Amino acid sequence: MLEARQLCGTDLAAALRESRQRTLSLVEDLSPAQWSPPCQRGVNPVAWELAHIAWFAEFWILRGPHHCDAQGLVHAAQPPRFAGPDALLDSARLAHAQRWTATLPTRAELVPMLTHQLEACIAALPAQAARFAEAAQDPLYFHRLALFHEDMHAEAFCWMRAALQYPAPAGVSMPRLPPGQPLNVPDADTRIGWPSARHGFAFDNECPAMEVRLDGFEIDSAPVSAGAFARFVEAGGYDKAPYWPQNAGAWRAQSPHAHPQQWRHAPGGGWLVRWFDQWRALDEQAPVMHINAFEAQAYCLWAGRRLPSASEWEHAARTYSGFHWGHSVWEWTSSPFAPYPGFAPGPYHAYSQPWFGDHRELRGGAFATHHRMHHPCYRNFFQPHRTDVFAGFRTVGL
Repeated sequence: MLEARQLCGTDLAAALRESRQRTLSLVEDLSPAQWSPPCQRGVNPVAWELAHIAWFAEFWILRGPHHCDAQGLVHAAQPPRFAGPDALLDSARLAHAQRWTATLPTRAELVPMLTHQLEACIAALPAQAARFAEAAQDPLYFHRLALFHEDMHAEAFCWMRAALQYPAPAGVSMPRLPPGQPLNVPDADTRIGWPSARHGFAFDNECPAMEVRLDGFEIDSAPVSAGAFARFVEAGGYDKAPYWPQNAGAWRAQSPHAHPQQWRHAPGGGWLVRWFDQWRALDEQAPVMHINAFEAQAYCLWAGRRLPSASEWEHAARTYSGFHWGHSVWEWTSSPFAPYPGFAPGPYHAYSQPWFGDHRELRGGAFATHHRMHHPCYRNFFQPHRTDVFAGFRTVGL
């Protein structure tokens, strides 16, 4: 069976159709009011996000060749056929706030747009794609890029549903963790990232692979549970300044709660945790979720531990079968999101390069992340104050 990053031919066409079906399933049940909520930070209008998905695939698969101007904007040689204009649907051209005031396609107009775009992109799959799947100049690169891009936006629709307190998507349930134990990882010389000799799709920030020397470390076998985090909260961890240095302290000063944003006290004691549109009793074996990097760091300082570096995380995920990751929460690391030595931006210049410096790296994958996106190399990245994503963390011994 081909790894997801090596999909080609009919398998890739089927994956594109499956991804689209999943995308639509996450919004088709929304009422008119849910479809058009008030503007909210971190959430895109549903119509804009759907049209953007169609635009992105068409732009990269059907409208080449492309060139980059002096301002870093990518232009296509061909005009849009299904989704446009670029000024409306390119996230690099239209700021978040403007997406809420722009004139967008209606719900009825989006159906044929998405259908025609998808079928045209599948029809454009190279006839000999299987033969060329391992070519140095991968003719399937943009189809694979569009597939993973749509998978990311499907997860963003899950964040949207959680942030706006809509019902959980059908078939989605709160993840639970296996019992955790410490894993002792010895000193190692290891390679991090996507090796140049390995065929298949790679994101630009995974390249080139780099050699890293790691000192031995002890790391949790699973992410931190909600029960463990509750003990930090109940010990007054949110009110003790030494756990909140520098930027973390600035964030804590403006936060109104001495507990995670999506927790509240239960009548009679204990905690309730918000799960989409419901408040549920805290499940001690669930991963702590909707935690930002500052909260993760504060817990580590309280526990006398630290966050893993992204290199430590990737090495452990690749090496140890007892290292449980993915399908629960994204995991904050201590590493800033930065280029590997020798980095060169891919054709989609705006994917990584604009976010180096002020974002923090996460690894793993959440319950809402498509299984295709779960890969030890994959580098997610968000600003450290974000709590809307399905993020938690694990710890490393000092």
